[in-house]
Amino acid sequence: MLWARAQISGPTEKYLKPGSTLRLQCSVVQTTEAPAFVFWYHNSRMINYDVERGINVTTDPDQRLSDLLIPAASVTHAGNYTCVPNNAVVLFYVM
Repeated sequence: MLWARAQISGPTEKYLKPGSTLRLQCSVVQTTEAPAFVFWYHNSRMINYDVERGINVTTDPDQRLSDLLIPAASVTHAGNYTCVPNNAVVLFYVM
């Protein structure tokens, strides 16, 4: 059985002017079944429902795609973005 994983399309670094639109697309790969939902993280914080910060997430499970849209990005939106399908296996290492 293959466990789902996800990848964000495009370059690993993006540079935007304040007020520009940030759009990231996540593809769920290496899976035999579509995810029910995809979690988006900014740094380590889940942001799927962060509407007050201007973040809009849409997911099409049949196409195995999820889009994150920020129509007017600001300095507070800088950082690392990650997408994780609900049917992914996350491994933790304790040392």
